[in-house]
Amino acid sequence: MVITALKKQVKNLERVSVFVDGRYSFSLSLNELITERIRQGDEIGQARLKKLQKISSDGKLKARALVWLINRPHSTREFKDYLIRKKADPELIEKFVRDFTDRGYLNDRQYAAWLVELRGRGGRSDRALRAELYKKGIGREVIGEVMEGTQDEMERLKIMIAKKQKLSRYKSDELKLAKYLTSQGFSYSLVKQALGSDDFLD
Repeated sequence: MVITALKKQVKNLERVSVFVDGRYSFSLSLNELITERIRQGDEIGQARLKKLQKISSDGKLKARALVWLINRPHSTREFKDYLIRKKADPELIEKFVRDFTDRGYLNDRQYAAWLVELRGRGGRSDRALRAELYKKGIGREVIGEVMEGTQDEMERLKIMIAKKQKLSRYKSDELKLAKYLTSQGFSYSLVKQALGSDDFLD
């Protein structure tokens, strides 16, 4: 088998299509092309071809994973789950995790801080925030550190109350509102204090 042509792709100028015996076989990034020393006219065996096709497949997955990562912050567990859905093998997953962590695209502490700030604006309770972070694979130590610097829970509760009191079903029914708030993870005592009532839930 012979590499008969190398053609820069129209839609992605950073990748080159490689043709073997006159037919498209795989594509490589410019860096991969240089690293693997691919040249037109080179003879190529079956084992070498399979290796290059694997490099091509892994490179495409890595590029897609990067686009997925920079769309919004993600936790390391979310990233691993994404790669598992793409049927990446465990060794490749760990390699990508190390690479993207070293490059700063994966950072569980930054992700946790981002998520807490985002959810806090909606009025989430401490309990709900901790539960979601834990579900996303964030360690308890990181959760504790991030939660220490977050907005006071009472302030978030007030945000939630203001939002829900705009709805007719809660506006004139303090008991129903209080039950909803406690179901969202806010403590009975905090809800009682925020609503300034001694009558509900007794």
